[in-house]
Amino acid sequence: MRPIKTALLSFGISGKVFHAPFLQVHPGFQLAGAWERSKKSIGESYPHVTSYPSLESILADNSINLVIVNTPTATHFEYAKQALLAGKDIIVEK
Repeated sequence: MRPIKTALLSFGISGKVFHAPFLQVHPGFQLAGAWERSKKSIGESYPHVTSYPSLESILADNSINLVIVNTPTATHFEYAKQALLAGKDIIVEK
């Protein structure tokens, strides 16, 4: 079975503490990267992953299977909807 290639929509506290570490150790998942709006820090902890410049770049990446919507609550619906319309599976935090 191939791992589920997963992208985070944020690499703040929830991405760093809860999501990325789990994705790294679980053999069923592969951390592909995260959307980083300003500070580009995911590469410091996970040098093999991508720092995506936009949501659109994640949605356009055909290798991404799963998108974790771990952004502020007010953005959940719109980002989840866009990911679903792009054919991605989603997990919405909170």
